[in-house]
Amino acid sequence: MLVPFKKVSCPSCKGPVWRYGKDPESKLQRFRCKNLLCHRQFTPGKPSRKKNPIVICPRCGSGMHIFKKISDGIRFRCNNHLKKDHRHCNHKINIPLPGRAFNIASDPIQAIDSRLSIPFFWEKLHFSKSTVSLALYFAVFKALPAPEVAEIMHTVFNINISHDTITRWTHKTALNLHTHLGPLQIPYSKNKHLFVDETKFKVRGKTRWVWVAKDSRFDSLQSWFLSPRRSTEYARNLFNIAFTSSPSLWKSLIVSDGLWSYPSALGDLNFDLEHNYLRYVGWDSKPNNNRLERQWSTFKTNSSRYRGFKSDLGLWSFITNQVYLHNYFKPNLRLDNLTPAQSVNLKLPYCLSTWKLFTKFL
Repeated sequence: MLVPFKKVSCPSCKGPVWRYGKDPESKLQRFRCKNLLCHRQFTPGKPSRKKNPIVICPRCGSGMHIFKKISDGIRFRCNNHLKKDHRHCNHKINIPLPGRAFNIASDPIQAIDSRLSIPFFWEKLHFSKSTVSLALYFAVFKALPAPEVAEIMHTVFNINISHDTITRWTHKTALNLHTHLGPLQIPYSKNKHLFVDETKFKVRGKTRWVWVAKDSRFDSLQSWFLSPRRSTEYARNLFNIAFTSSPSLWKSLIVSDGLWSYPSALGDLNFDLEHNYLRYVGWDSKPNNNRLERQWSTFKTNSSRYRGFKSDLGLWSFITNQVYLHNYFKPNLRLDNLTPAQSVNLKLPYCLSTWKLFTKFL
């Protein structure tokens, strides 16, 4: 509301004022007191700022201030972080935005819109199940792009299939495997490590980050997630998916690189950061993320044939197929040529080959 200039006076000393430009936020008239001992600046009619919540440090009882703003909340740090004596405390916590709560995913499929692809309807397909499974063998087991698979099916088997059809089959395969198998549940074991890391892929020229958590005992990929950027929000989803599928991971030692989003996310999940979290500082430190880095090499090598992906669903389907191929169908030399699923004694249908077992879940 505009206030007449002649009726405006300083709210502190009640003295005369003059105009002092426009307020940059509200674009209202700003005034300044003429009194040399006051010189207060104010803007009549400007709405008051929202006060930040008062947060008390749960570790030492001191006050906390805003450290940074995250994607879905505010990160606070203890006021005693500058103390050099016994009062020193560098504790940080995340508070959701007013009127909101942290939206934490419990399933990797929540990273995409799964309604874009529907399950197989074999009675409506123009091709037999053996033809579909053979095309998917090249697309999933050998990670060949759809145009190459279509060329192989035409040249070798004289079957004409469009590459768009093979792409849809690959998407449906990832959704079916995720529905019928789900993330691998692993039992508790001593000295267990959970390696976490993220890497980037390209979707139509835009960066997408793939987050993965890998178990050290059974060499299984426990959780994965897809995001447009790196932040605490998506690291929180990665850990919650792993803890939901395998509660035994709550007692494991989590190893990560220097990305601050990992301890920030674990703090939101009430994880024991002081005893069960380790940030490695170099490739020669032990433990480190070398095993997960080698897994990234496999993913990158297989995805290089695609020269980028056309949609988030395509990237998610590729990563999901590779995860289930690693956990359920691919023998592991570290596990005496057993798959991670076999090493945890998971009962699966008996088949003469992993390809035949793969067709059971289409």
